[in-house]
Amino acid sequence: MAPGFWRRIFARLPMARSTRAYTFGLQLLPELPPGPVLEIGAGQGFGAAYLSRALAPRPVVAIDVELGCLRAAGLAFGPVPPRFVLATAPRLPFRREAFALAVAVMTFHCLPEPAQVFREVYRTLRSGGVFLVADVNGHHWMARPFEVVEHWFISPLTRAYTPEALAALARQAGFARTAVHHRPEKPGGFMQWFLAHKT
Repeated sequence: MAPGFWRRIFARLPMARSTRAYTFGLQLLPELPPGPVLEIGAGQGFGAAYLSRALAPRPVVAIDVELGCLRAAGLAFGPVPPRFVLATAPRLPFRREAFALAVAVMTFHCLPEPAQVFREVYRTLRSGGVFLVADVNGHHWMARPFEVVEHWFISPLTRAYTPEALAALARQAGFARTAVHHRPEKPGGFMQWFLAHKT
């Protein structure tokens, strides 16, 4: 079966509706400049809906290469509903310095052209903006099995990045400062929160 079929199946699982990774990630952010928020990987739209509530009244723009999983009618939005755009992360259809924050939650591991994605995010972030990547920790013992399963059912592009690999991509794109975080109770956990700061 086509990878798109399995992507839609996995997108409907309860784990795809969780906003816990967003909640923890937002706690790590510095004071941001004014401006909208970009979410890379809209999925069902739960993340964008959460961001529109948690970061209100900032506008939220969520992109995805396909919007077939989107279930906007059943989502609880903030005062400014998100805008959903059909687009690919390596070719963002937005002007320079359009966003204060870019977020990719459990998405970056399957994006094509990761170096180009970082360059595009850097281009579209404002000075003082942040790129937040919440994804699989490439050092975790489950990273390799995760890649195998994703290669079978979701995408052959899947790669669980280490913090060092993400930091290298960020530096090459022009980001001045990076940091990686884990939940205090799970310092070597499956998830990592990576922040790249544009100064």
